[in-house]
Amino acid sequence: MIRTIQRKSGPRFEVYAQLAGKKVFVSSHGTEKEAADADERYRVTQRMIASGELPPEVDLSRTFTQAADEWIASLRKSKARKADGYSKRVEIYLKPAFGDVPITRVTNSSVMGFRDEQSVRLAPATVNGSLITLSSAFTYFKKRGWIASNPVHGVERIEDPDRDYAWIHTREEMTRLLLACNDELRDIVVMALATGLRFDEVLHVQYADIDLRSRLISIHRGRNQGTVKKGRIRRVPILDSLLPVLQARMLKRNGAILVFPGEDGKKVRSQSGVATIFKLAVKRAQLDERLTFHCLRHTFASHWMMSGGCIFKLSKVLGHSSVKITEKIYAHLAPDAFDGDLDRVSFVVPSEPAKLYELKRDTNGKIVGRGTAVLASVG
Repeated sequence: MIRTIQRKSGPRFEVYAQLAGKKVFVSSHGTEKEAADADERYRVTQRMIASGELPPEVDLSRTFTQAADEWIASLRKSKARKADGYSKRVEIYLKPAFGDVPITRVTNSSVMGFRDEQSVRLAPATVNGSLITLSSAFTYFKKRGWIASNPVHGVERIEDPDRDYAWIHTREEMTRLLLACNDELRDIVVMALATGLRFDEVLHVQYADIDLRSRLISIHRGRNQGTVKKGRIRRVPILDSLLPVLQARMLKRNGAILVFPGEDGKKVRSQSGVATIFKLAVKRAQLDERLTFHCLRHTFASHWMMSGGCIFKLSKVLGHSSVKITEKIYAHLAPDAFDGDLDRVSFVVPSEPAKLYELKRDTNGKIVGRGTAVLASVG
C-alpha cells in the first residue's frame, strides 16, 4: 500500500505492508514510481521468505558498509587473527565498490564484475585477497541470516602465472644464512627452519610448551592474546637439528618464560625488529633478497617433501586446515611425485626420418599404388 504525504518540500510516497496481521512501514520515496518499485520488491521478498528461498531475518536496507562494520567488530571482539588485515581490505577495496549497496543486491554477477574491473589495474594476489575477504564477510552475513547464499561462491580467482614463493634450496645456503646471523637470531632462525612455525608462533613459544623427553612442541600461542590461527592447538616434532639448540637454551633459561623474549626478558619480541636484522643476514649471506622470515616456513616444508616426508604429517605440522592446501603448494617436490606416471603419454620415436610416399590413383580416385618415397619434412 502506498500513502501520499504532503509536505512543504513536496509530496512523499510512503510504502506500508501487512505483516503478521499488523500494518508496518516499509520505506519512503520522492516519486510514486520509486514507491511502487519498493512496494513490489517488498512483496517479492515476502513471497521468497514464505517459500523458504530467503531467511526471515533478511533486511533489504542493510548496506555492505553497515554489515561489514559489524563483521569487523565481531572479529575484533573475538580477537580473530585476521581482523586487521580484513579491515584494511574492506576499507581500501571493498567499501568503494560495494559500500552503499544493500547486501541482498550483491550478486554473483556483480562480484565477477568487481573482480574483472580490479584485475585490470591491480596484481592478481591483491584481487584474490579482496575476493577472499569478501567471501569471508558474506559467510558471516549468511550465518546471521541476512542473506540466503554467498554470492562469492563460484567466482573463480585470478590466475597468477608469476606467483611463486622464495625458499632456501640447499643445505649449504641454510648454513651460510646461519653463519651470517648473530647468536640470538641464529637460534630463532633454526627454530623456524626446523619446525615450519609461523613468525608470530616462533616468537610466542614458551619453555612450558617444550617437552624434550617426548621431543614435541605444543603450539597454541600467537600474537592475539595467546591464540594461534583459528585457535587450533597442534604438536610439532623437535627434529635433530633443533634439539641441541633447545637443550642449550634450557640450561641458560634462568627463570625465563619465553624462549625468545624481547629486550626486557618478558615481553614478546617485535616482528619488525627481527625481520630487519633477518634481511641484513640474508644480504650478508648473499642469498636471494626476496627471502623474508616467512620463507623459512616454505623452506622447511619444501625440504620435508624433497627428503621423502609424508605430506599428511607435514599438513599437521604446518597447521593447515586441509591436506589439500599442503598438496597444492608442496606435493610436486616429493621425490616420487611422478612415480607411475612416466609412461602415461607413450609413443614411439623413430630412429630414422619417416618416409612419405605419393599415392597413385586411377581416374575414379581409387588408390592403385604408391610412387617414389620422399623424406618427411617438419614445418
